[in-house]
Amino acid sequence: MENITSFEWSAVSAEAALFCGAVLAVLFEALFPKRGSAVCAFAVAAMIAAIALDLLAPVPELSFGGTLGGRGGFGVFITACALLSALLGFGYFAKGGARRCEFLAVLMICAAALSIFARSRNLMLSFVALECATVCLYVMAAWGRSRASSLEGAAKYLVISGVSGGLFLLGIAFVYGAGLESGVDFLNFENFTLGFCSVKFAIGMLLVACAALFKLAAFPFQFWSPDVYQGSPTPVSAFFAVGSKAAGIVFLAQICLAVDFSAVPAAASRAAFAVSAIAALTIAVGNLGAITQTNAKRLMGFSGIANAGYLLVLLASLIKYPKSAELFEISLYFYLAAYMFANYGIFFVINQFEGEDDSPLEFSDFRGLIRKNPVADSTLIISLASLAGIPPTAGFFGKLLILILAWYAQLYVLMGVMIAGSAVSIFYYFSWMRASIDVGAGDERRLRDSAAMLPTMIALSAATLVFGVFFFFKV
Repeated sequence: MENITSFEWSAVSAEAALFCGAVLAVLFEALFPKRGSAVCAFAVAAMIAAIALDLLAPVPELSFGGTLGGRGGFGVFITACALLSALLGFGYFAKGGARRCEFLAVLMICAAALSIFARSRNLMLSFVALECATVCLYVMAAWGRSRASSLEGAAKYLVISGVSGGLFLLGIAFVYGAGLESGVDFLNFENFTLGFCSVKFAIGMLLVACAALFKLAAFPFQFWSPDVYQGSPTPVSAFFAVGSKAAGIVFLAQICLAVDFSAVPAAASRAAFAVSAIAALTIAVGNLGAITQTNAKRLMGFSGIANAGYLLVLLASLIKYPKSAELFEISLYFYLAAYMFANYGIFFVINQFEGEDDSPLEFSDFRGLIRKNPVADSTLIISLASLAGIPPTAGFFGKLLILILAWYAQLYVLMGVMIAGSAVSIFYYFSWMRASIDVGAGDERRLRDSAAMLPTMIALSAATLVFGVFFFFKV
């Protein structure tokens, strides 16, 4: 019998390193309960090994019968997010959090699943990987289950993620049904261009896109984001803000890159209009919702919504102007890197306050931060400036790249919406900055002694300042 599926196990070596590291961490914790620090060090080593494999191990362009693509840059990105969340976790567990080894294990499995999700070239594989990651994210969101805010955020995420998973599966059913009519397997991305002549296929892809928009926290699936960000432990909020969002946009990008939109101009026009409308509404909802926020983690939730809109501008530009595919990939990963540096910088600062529960943190709690911890305050200011798009930060250059692609695609209205949204964001980001540089004494929350985290904050701040300038001068 002909073997129609090839199993290139080297293609998933990085994900296998994360999975094996997670299993071994749990086993070591059970066997040596008093060696928790050594187990955590082993988990960090497993993440570093996964990054090395992503960078060094050769991977075919397609593997497992064409259902899994090459690594690109997402494997390194998502593992770096997991590593930074692990470092955040050390601070969180030092403040009273429990079950740190199990947390790191779940985090590694989630990163591996999101990597497979973003690399998949088959809808069924995408669904399985996404559901695995969703279960892990739900478990991590409820990690502080002794707190009502954590349980509330986890419950909302569970319900909404169940709905999005149902939409994804229903979309797969429609796509599969459309394929049976023409004798083509439409579950594989390589055949998507042929499918747009079928109404069933178009409906199915719309449902699949809705499930991915949920991961992005894009309109109209954004309402879960502020509550989950606020209620989750800080390391989990950071991973939601960066890792989950990045997986959603990379998945949609892989679909768009697989489709030859020049062969289906009518479908391309409708898709570009729909994505542009969603992007504009997402930017508006995120920025307008953030104006009234004074809670730090809820503000980050609305900031994440606005940044999802900026990423969708990039996607609309690709659909409208497919010739920009090469510049699109560079711009996407550059923006994600800049977004990662800024977000993790802010969450590291949030994690500096005493107490396990960071959900009640208000702007007023940051008063006098420049006096009490200048390094943390500098990290906060630089990271907020990057999210606002202030030069010479990496966030400014990231938004500039998006605007360049939108200009090529002649999406002038969307460019105006993006510029207006960025202008509005300056108000609430600078309100947070102003609170942190207020040297007056007050009843602000106390900081903990966490000198071990200072090098990471300095590195994130330096990356935010240097990354954009270095990239543009090199190019």
